Amino acid sequence: MRLLIVMAALLLLAAAEPALAQSTRPLEIAQAQLGMRLNQLRFASLPANAKLICGKDQDKPPGAEHTHLILPGAMQAAGVDRCAIFLEEGKNKWVVRPVNLAGVQTEFWFMTIEDEAGIQRIFQIVARQPKDNFDKTAAFLTERWGAPAQKVSYFIRWLNGTNEGQMKEDDEGVMIFLFDTKLFALMESRMPKGKPKK
Repeated sequence: MRLLIVMAALLLLAAAEPALAQSTRPLEIAQAQLGMRLNQLRFASLPANAKLICGKDQDKPPGAEHTHLILPGAMQAAGVDRCAIFLEEGKNKWVVRPVNLAGVQTEFWFMTIEDEAGIQRIFQIVARQPKDNFDKTAAFLTERWGAPAQKVSYFIRWLNGTNEGQMKEDDEGVMIFLFDTKLFALMESRMPKGKPKK
């Protein structure tokens, strides 16, 4: 829920700003891509002991219940699911598969939503690194994605059409968000509205 609040706040901030420079390079960061059908990732070639697991999967293997996959009920009702590629480290022991990004072991997970045709698509990719890797990873992503549209000491933002990339650092570590703004808006449109104040 905290990630959703952070993302909503950042999107509101972005909406209030004038048009910013767009990147001409695709904002790609992992095996999953924004807008991809979830089944494309589910049936992709993965290591023998790796498996894509989502919170709504009925056939999750024993030991694959993770806090990474838990979503608030309102998001579940909006057709959202959270997934990650897990590694089986032993009997009934599954961990998020780390990926090397800019020389740093990085956790990735993916948010999906049913589009208007009922197809589950990836609308957000989240990555987490340990603290003190901000400058190194920022340099790597800038080389990969081009100059950012916005940059301050603790926050960077890239834009490419309806895709947006953000990177921030706080006491918990380095967080990277990639999201499709159209699919994110679809999710928000399905979220329950708060009761009007009297």
